[in-house]
Amino acid sequence: MSSAQCARVGERFYRADTSGKVPGTRLGMSIVSEIMALHHGSVEIDSTPGQGNSVTLVFPLQP
Repeated sequence: MSSAQCARVGERFYRADTSGKVPGTRLGMSIVSEIMALHHGSVEIDSTPGQGNSVTLVFPLQP
């Protein structure tokens, strides 16, 4: 994915793949992003075009 596509991954109904061949509601990553926000965490996406993507969920430490 391009950096512009990575920036939009948490949006509801956004799909980077526009071929129409991938099934789904396009809500998964937006739900994950909202859950992480409720836990004061973050979602980090690293992508290398043609190689793949890496998604990291970062939870804050609780005292």
